[in-house]
Amino acid sequence: MMTVDSLLDLRREVGMTQAELAIEVGVSQSYIARLEKKTLDPKLSVVNKIFEVLTNRQSKKCYDIMTIDPVTIDDRDPAAQAVRLMQKHNYSQIPVLRGTKMVGIITERDIIRNLRHNMHELSVQAVMSPEGVPIIDETTPVDIVAPLFQKYQAILVHQQGRIRGIITRSDLLKLT
Repeated sequence: MMTVDSLLDLRREVGMTQAELAIEVGVSQSYIARLEKKTLDPKLSVVNKIFEVLTNRQSKKCYDIMTIDPVTIDDRDPAAQAVRLMQKHNYSQIPVLRGTKMVGIITERDIIRNLRHNMHELSVQAVMSPEGVPIIDETTPVDIVAPLFQKYQAILVHQQGRIRGIITRSDLLKLT
C-alpha cells in the first residue's frame, strides 16, 4: 500500500526536490511539503499523479544504457570497410547513413550471406539489410523498447532528430 512515507522515500530515491516534483505534478511546492508533513489530506488524483511521476523517473531510459555516438558507415563505402570496423570494434552491426540520414544497418548476418562475393567490390548498400531499424527518443523508457529486440538487431536513439546512440542486445545486459 502506498503511504505518504513511501512517496517521500520514493521522491528521495529518484533524487527529486519538492519543487521539481511540484512542477511536474502541477501543484505548489508547499502542497508537497504539507503532504510530506502529513498536514494535508490530498486528493487521490494528486497522489496518483505523484506516484506516476516518481515511478516514471525511476525506470531506466534509453540514454541510460545506449552506446553514445555509435560508429557508422556510409552506404557507398565498400562492404570490406564495414567488415574492418566490425572486427576492430567487436560489433555485430553498424548503422548505415547517407550523409546524415539513416538508411539501414549492416549486420554480421548480411556479411555472411554475401561471403561468396568480393567485399571490396560491393558497396555497403548492396550488402546491408533491407529492413529498417527503429529510431526512438533517448528519453523513452527501456521497458517499452525491450520487446523490439524480438525482431530487430539494434535500435537507434535520437535527440531532436539527431542520432545520439545505439542500443543492442548486449546493452540490455546493463539492466541486470
